[in-house]
Amino acid sequence: MGFTLLILGWIFVLGLVIGSFLNVVILRTVSGESIVFPASKCPKCGTPLKWYHNIPVLSYIFLRGKCAFCKEHISLQYPMVELLTGIIFLALFIKICKPIDPLFGLSSMMPIGWYQILVYLFALIVTGLFIAIAGTDILEKKVADVHTIPLIVMGLVFSFLYTGATVYVYYKELGELPKFTWELCSTSPLFFSILAGVVGFFTMEILARIGLPMVGARIFGEGDSYIAAGLGTVFGGLLGTVDTFHNPLPAIYSILLILVMSCIVQLVFTLPLFMKKLAQKKNWVTFGAICAFIVYTIVYLTAQSLNWLENSVAYWASTIVLLAMGIFVCREILLGIKDKVSEGLYLPFGPAMVVAGFISFFLLNF
Repeated sequence: MGFTLLILGWIFVLGLVIGSFLNVVILRTVSGESIVFPASKCPKCGTPLKWYHNIPVLSYIFLRGKCAFCKEHISLQYPMVELLTGIIFLALFIKICKPIDPLFGLSSMMPIGWYQILVYLFALIVTGLFIAIAGTDILEKKVADVHTIPLIVMGLVFSFLYTGATVYVYYKELGELPKFTWELCSTSPLFFSILAGVVGFFTMEILARIGLPMVGARIFGEGDSYIAAGLGTVFGGLLGTVDTFHNPLPAIYSILLILVMSCIVQLVFTLPLFMKKLAQKKNWVTFGAICAFIVYTIVYLTAQSLNWLENSVAYWASTIVLLAMGIFVCREILLGIKDKVSEGLYLPFGPAMVVAGFISFFLLNF
């Protein structure tokens, strides 16, 4: 038990340190500076920091959230990113490597295989890219290619390495290479990864371009399509390692589910703020349309659960009304973008996609 707790503690500390580095990555991506030079400095007065000013979380606490030199307040972002990274590193280790049986009375830690180590290291790199993407999008409201392209590549590299390792194990056990067939290719993690990445990218592009013929504006930015492609290559590759999946459909379903989950996350976190700003700007048409759509959706789902819509005419009539209301709400929001009536009401979608990605790490079995 003591050994297990020691390992968990070291992993948490490693996460804090990586989180401190990710703060640098996020801020210098926004400012355009190198992440290597110059050394860490106060963002307010520019004074170079001492090593003891950079201890994750503790330095923020001891300095009471202020710069040691100019005494200006330091953003709460720093300790939050550090703590979040440490917690995620720890949670992923428990999820993927499953080492905590000694905590429940067993005498020794469960053995950790090469597959678990490979997946865990891959998950840590993806975590760093996820946090960098979300942080940059929140601060700058844009997605940097320097973060999304490596995410796509990492998914493909992991899938390629795992496919190569599988072929090597096959050769070691049977003394010959497997026959190169379509069935072999179509069931490899690399194929899953490529296909899910393509599906993710084009799904977001199609959704984003729906607004073009209506109001001449994209619904989502181009960077969000690259995030979707990255999510596809990452989770497509991971699902490709599961022996029970003999076709890529689960990978396709998963990336589509992740995108739907992203929309739900965005709605949960931004709807109250969105409605408040609509009221402040007196955009009553959009405000009333959203309220009516929410109320009608609740009534519709309640009626379905109570079997009030068993009659086909009632079902299709109510469904058509729901779709019409949804289309009208989307139109009002898009018109707000075009006419800048709703300017300032929209929050970046990238962080919601990142949250959905983290949720998927813990929900999917691989």
